[in-house]
Amino acid sequence: MELSKQQQKYINAVLEHAPTLGIDMNKDTFSRAELRQVSMAFKGKKWIPNWITHDLSRRADRGLFTIPEIREQFQAVAPGHGTVGDDLSDSVKGDGMAVADDMGSHVVSDDLAVSSQY
Repeated sequence: MELSKQQQKYINAVLEHAPTLGIDMNKDTFSRAELRQVSMAFKGKKWIPNWITHDLSRRADRGLFTIPEIREQFQAVAPGHGTVGDDLSDSVKGDGMAVADDMGSHVVSDDLAVSSQY
């Protein structure tokens, strides 16, 4: 199913806030309590979007909602873990001491030299 921009914003909010809230994203069903926690973190309100609560095809059980898009997007690129060629990817060159990431390149030994001066 193609998500609207608003629907994708809520999915992104779940992907962003769930880890700090202790919510497992490697599943398809989410409880009302879990989604309320995300809504509070995202908008400061406990209301779960109507596109989830009023869509009977998303009802797994009483107080449980099926949102497979969360698991699909979580597994596509887990937070903080990139793939080669994206902005999150870390790479090691040469002797394993030079490191490049999205914050620039530096040499590990440079970091150690600075801290050993003090």
